[in-house]
Amino acid sequence: MTRFTWAIVGGVVGLVALALVLAFLSPTREPTPDLSTPDGVTLAYALAVQRSDLDRAWELLAESAKGQTTKDRFIARVEGFRSGYQRTRLSVEDVRVEGDTARVDLVRTYPSSGGLLGLGGANSYSNRDTVRLSRENGQWRITTPPDPFVLERLP
Repeated sequence: MTRFTWAIVGGVVGLVALALVLAFLSPTREPTPDLSTPDGVTLAYALAVQRSDLDRAWELLAESAKGQTTKDRFIARVEGFRSGYQRTRLSVEDVRVEGDTARVDLVRTYPSSGGLLGLGGANSYSNRDTVRLSRENGQWRITTPPDPFVLERLP
């Protein structure tokens, strides 16, 4: 092969490598959840837990849920399992609204740990939890979060 051919091959390989690096390093743009809907509040809660914004997660709870624990206990319990949210893909499905109450399924999809660069999606698995909400002062708030044990009953 000539030098010109090697230069073209090297340039193509370099561009492919650059594209792969940029694809893995570029931040993903997630849409902002719509807090006027039960599914938006559910997704905002899960994203707040995922991003360690536990004050925000607390704010999205209904007063009845907050009455079951203290903010400090809630945060301590969420911190105990929050690492499981770190690499999950979050989505909501099956939204059911009945008057001032709603149920939403939060789906957490965990990536597999195998495959090329950990991208072996064939072994990923999902976890589905039902979140219950009620409308308080015109806003949807969570009465039963996807991990209800975080609402440890006060003695």
